[in-house]
Amino acid sequence: MNDIKRISFVGIFSALATLVMFLEFPIFPQAAFLKYDPSEIPALIVSFLLGPRVGMLVVLIKDVIFFLVKSGDPVGIAMNAVLGMSFVGIAGLVYHKNKSKVSAVKGMTFATLFTTAFALGLNAFIVPLYFKAPFELYLRFFPFILAFNLVKFGIDSVVTLFVYKKISSIFKLETLEGRSNNG
Repeated sequence: MNDIKRISFVGIFSALATLVMFLEFPIFPQAAFLKYDPSEIPALIVSFLLGPRVGMLVVLIKDVIFFLVKSGDPVGIAMNAVLGMSFVGIAGLVYHKNKSKVSAVKGMTFATLFTTAFALGLNAFIVPLYFKAPFELYLRFFPFILAFNLVKFGIDSVVTLFVYKKISSIFKLETLEGRSNNG
């Protein structure tokens, strides 16, 4: 793929990821600050199509744009960026070793588990420091943070698994099962 197409993909998928980031909603009423949005799905698709670094770039671009347009919370958006890049980068890295549906599932599963553990550690550090709250507050929200991240990255993985083959065949790129019939 030439550089112009690559830049176009990054731009289109970054814009799409930014738009769907506005579709946020809490999964658990008890922890309404943990909001699900499907914005890692376009980035994960790009990670599978063009490599993990490009997918991570899409995450970074959409988070910077979202911060400038809506967020205003540098800590929350930074955590979203770090966790999103971790998820997309790991899943894409594992997928690109073999480029099969099995490696995609393995990559997304490992990325979901790793990123969830990373989120738990990051929150254990950030919640007491940033919110100047006792560590007990983090412990109270621990089950919600755990469940939220498993659900978030699980949904992103399942949706990507179902849409990736169709999207990659539209662009005549490799699918989860090798070369598409169109390319």
